[in-house]
Amino acid sequence: MSRYNPLLMAFLALTTISLACNFGIRRPETLNEPIPVSSEAVDSLEDSLQGAYQQAIAGEPVTLVIDEAQLTSMVAFELQERGDVPFEDPQVYLRDGQIQVVGKMRRQGIAVTTRVVLEAEVDDDGNVHLNVVSANFGPLPVPDSMIADMETYLDSSFSKEISAMAPNTRIENISIENGQMTITGQPIE
Repeated sequence: MSRYNPLLMAFLALTTISLACNFGIRRPETLNEPIPVSSEAVDSLEDSLQGAYQQAIAGEPVTLVIDEAQLTSMVAFELQERGDVPFEDPQVYLRDGQIQVVGKMRRQGIAVTTRVVLEAEVDDDGNVHLNVVSANFGPLPVPDSMIADMETYLDSSFSKEISAMAPNTRIENISIENGQMTITGQPIE
């Protein structure tokens, strides 16, 4: 009777289990180091928003630049304040014309990495639209019906925020690159 090396058998078992658990599943790549969350970044964002508001009230062209740390911190503090949302550890990346929101969705003690990729566009009337390019819940894509609902909610929320931030302003452009989103607009005459 031949004997099997217990260490070799344990290694083969672990390898087989690992392959079986990961077969066909692509893990979302991490874009970079985690973006730090700070109250200073939120304060800086509030100052930028106040400046854009003052430009709009004065009838001047509006330029607002928001960076990843500001958005990530704002989302993190908002989630913390609400407390009832099962989304945690948000990271908001602003790269290559896209807004990527990554975090963990926690339900019944299980955490799954969630990623939503958005693109922002401005129509001929100056209305901003956020389009969901992709959305994944762990390795699974989010159903199209949920994506449509998400787009409707995001469009409405974002439009309200833009209108409040820059009243009587027509948004002309939103550009997203190198960790920053720049929103520009002109006064409505």
